[in-house]
Amino acid sequence: MDDWKKLHVEGIQHYRAKRYAVAVQSFEAACRAAEQAGERHHLAEVLNDLGVAWRELGEWDAAQRALEAAYTLFGELQDTRGQAQALGNLASVHEGRGDYAAAAEAYRESAQMFEALGESELAMYTRQALSRLHLEHKQWLTAIAAYEEGIEAMPDRSLKKKVLQQLMQLPGRWLLGGR
Repeated sequence: MDDWKKLHVEGIQHYRAKRYAVAVQSFEAACRAAEQAGERHHLAEVLNDLGVAWRELGEWDAAQRALEAAYTLFGELQDTRGQAQALGNLASVHEGRGDYAAAAEAYRESAQMFEALGESELAMYTRQALSRLHLEHKQWLTAIAAYEEGIEAMPDRSLKKKVLQQLMQLPGRWLLGGR
C-alpha cells in the first residue's frame, strides 16, 4: 500500500476512535505524501478529512484552511461531489464559530450542489443540518421550509420521502381538527 493511503487509513482509524490530535498528525503526513506522489485527488480527500479533524478539536482557523483548500482542489479536479462535501463540512466550521449566516449559506449551496448531481440522500442530510441550524436560532418557519426542501429533493418513488411527507402533514391536520 502506498504511504499516503496507509497514512490516510491510519488517520481515519484515529478519527473514528476520537483521537483527533493523532488523526490530524496522520492526515498531515498523508497530505505531504499524496502531494509528493502527485495524487491530487487523494490530496483533496485527505484535506477534507484533515479539516473535519481540526473542527473536532475546535481549531476553527486550521479547519477552515484545510476545507477551503480541499474545496478549491476538488474544483480544479472538476469533482463537484467533493466540493459539495467540503462545503458542507466548511458550513459546520462556520456554525462552530457562531457565524450563523455563513453556515446557512454554505449548507444551502452544498445541498444545491448535491441535488444537481442527483445525490438526493446527501442533499437531504445537508438540508437537515440547515434545518437544525435554523431551529437552534429559533427560525421555525425557515427550519421547516429547509426540511421540506430536503424531502422534495428525494426521489419520488422513495418510501422514505412518502413517510416524511405524511409526517410533515400531521401538525396541520391536528391544528385543523383532522381535515
